[in-house]
Amino acid sequence: MERRQALKNMGLSIGAFALTPSVAGLLQSCSGNSKLSWIPEFYSNEEADIITKTLEVILPPTPEIPGATDLNLAQFLDGYAKNVSGENERLHLKKLIKEYISTTLNSSGKTSVSSLSSDDIESRLAFYLKADKAKVENWQTGSSSDSLNYQFLTTLRSGGVRAFKMSEFIGENVMAYSPIPGRQVGCVDLLEATGGRAWSL
Repeated sequence: MERRQALKNMGLSIGAFALTPSVAGLLQSCSGNSKLSWIPEFYSNEEADIITKTLEVILPPTPEIPGATDLNLAQFLDGYAKNVSGENERLHLKKLIKEYISTTLNSSGKTSVSSLSSDDIESRLAFYLKADKAKVENWQTGSSSDSLNYQFLTTLRSGGVRAFKMSEFIGENVMAYSPIPGRQVGCVDLLEATGGRAWSL
């Protein structure tokens, strides 16, 4: 299934970040920065590299819609972890990403994150995110290496999708958007009201 269609099918099933002033500031600061000048604040360069690569596989660009790298989603998630997440959450994220890097390098036979290809990342995503129900239930309650990897990838995917939907470009150009809401029409089908698109936040 094409990733963009899968995201569309997810719709609003994935919750949103609380739109606090800190989060709004992060969105603003990430929207205009060049991806080449980004220096991670919370993650190491290696960690930021694998997050960027993984998000680009989850949310690749299309001719009409920019991908995760174009929208600086990894930069946003780095800033969110540094400036909004609590200490326990930050420690847990570091534990998860360390395990993800280690097992991804081992499974691909590579020695550095910089040498990982999108195919290497794709195979890890497929293994964890397309697993059968029994494996997923086991990973959700366990503390094994697979459990940590599953937790990391589901956390990264949900955070990436939320950041994608909150980005200025997607909000104004892809989702239904009205800069000055005011007209209220009750009991209207979403397909009729917005062409099936969710409203921008």
